[in-house]
This record gives sequence, C-alpha cells and structure tokens, in this order.
Amino acid sequence: MSRSPTVTVADRYLMGASTSELDRMLFQGELFRPEAERLLERCGPGPGARALDVGCGPLGIVDLLAGRVGADGEVVGLDVQEEMVERARLEAAERGLGNVRLVHGDAARSGEQPATFDFVHTRLVLMNVPHCDAVLKEMIALARPGGIVAVQDVDWVTRLCDPPHPAWERLVEVITELWRLNGMDVHLGRRLPRLLRDAGLVDVRVDASARVFQPDHPYQTLLVERAELCRDALVDRGLITSGELDRCVAELRSHLAEPGTVVVHPLLFQAWGRRPEDTAA
Repeated sequence: MSRSPTVTVADRYLMGASTSELDRMLFQGELFRPEAERLLERCGPGPGARALDVGCGPLGIVDLLAGRVGADGEVVGLDVQEEMVERARLEAAERGLGNVRLVHGDAARSGEQPATFDFVHTRLVLMNVPHCDAVLKEMIALARPGGIVAVQDVDWVTRLCDPPHPAWERLVEVITELWRLNGMDVHLGRRLPRLLRDAGLVDVRVDASARVFQPDHPYQTLLVERAELCRDALVDRGLITSGELDRCVAELRSHLAEPGTVVVHPLLFQAWGRRPEDTAA
C-alpha cells in the first residue's frame, strides 16, 4: 500500500494545483493525445498488463492506458498532490474506468510493489522536479524485468515566437532561471535517451515533435500564463520586479494577439527503453 508522502516546497508543482491549472492540464492531455497514442502504439502495454502513470496529475494518460490493458489489466495513476489525485478520481469515475486505481504518493518513493509493472510512464514530470534521477530510478525499479519505461518531456530549444519580441525573451529568460534555481532543467528533453541508457535500460528509442500555434489557439499565450502563475516565485527570487513582470505580460499579450504572430511550443521528446531481463528485482 502506498505511503502518504510528505510534500515539501521543492516537491510541489511550481504552477500550483488551482482549478484553472487542473483544467489546463486536462486540456493539455487532450491536445497531446495524438502524440501519446503514437507512443503507446510503439511501446505501450497490451491486454491484461499492469501499467503505471507517474505524476498523472488530473488524468495524464490513465484513460489511454486503461483502454489498452482492458478489463483484465490494471492501471495505477500516481501523484504527489492530493488535489491532482482527487480530480483524477473524479475524471476516472465519470469515464467509467473501472480498471484504474489512483494513488497519492511520491514519484521517488511510490510504495508500489517493485518489479510488478509491464509499462511505467511519465509525462512532463522530470523537468518539473529537482530529483528527476530519483524518480527515474524508482520507475525502473517498479518495472518488471523485460518491462518498458517511457518518458515524455520537453526541451525549450524551440520555445520561440515570430516576429520576435523583447518581452518574450525576458519571460523565457527568467522562467528558465527560476527552474534552474529550483534544481530543474527546461532543456531536459534532449537528455532523455541518455538518462535512460545511463540508468541501465536497453533498446532505448527516441522521437521528438513540436507544435505551432496562432492567435486563435489557447496555447498561444501559455508562456504568459506560466509567468503569471509563477509570479510570486519569480519576484521572491529577485529575478524580475512585479512592475516589470506586469509590463512584459501586457506587451506580450498584445504582441501574441497580432494575426501574424506564431508561437512554437517546446520540442516534445519521447524516449523509451526496456528493463533488462536479468535485472534483479
């Protein structure tokens, strides 16, 4: 049985767990559903399997996994924030996902039985925690020998807008530094294959894709909204004043609303590998 984790400031998702943020995460899950489906077509579990979605948030890919493993399988969704787990339980109940169990637990100390999952997955978690190596180690420990560990995360190498704007560059700069000061890396995506190999996985594969948005898409202003959600942390760290942040947000919102402005989303990396058959549990 999973232990109730002690959540520290460093463990908590920097953008919080407000209702609006949970709604955004659900929207994001639907937005990137095609990418998740392609990943599962390549390496996902089959009927009767046990699958784990680490850091599932308000749903993650729990519903996709539930459809793949079927009534004879089991899907576990794990998240360290109670608000995320409660919302995920509501979503699972509304969707009739009877083969899903939602757990409040720490991704690095899940409390789940080691070496019992055929498929272990996480999306947009490793770049948002300061202990990503410990999370990955736990994920591999939970996979059975021969099981698959799959990770999805972004690299801000493609986080840009055109035409360029100083307010965009400034917000990217301060948020990148905030992540660094908290022991995290907005360029983690490119390192995923190496992290998997260094952790002992074999047959490691990788793919990447990016989305482009225009003013009629909700994610056109995602960077602005991220900055506003992180306002207190940015100001408290001395990375930007409240006044400068207000100015950048106002200028950038105006720029992003222009018909000719396009936004390139961070590059989404997908990497997966197999736990060796001879690995001790």
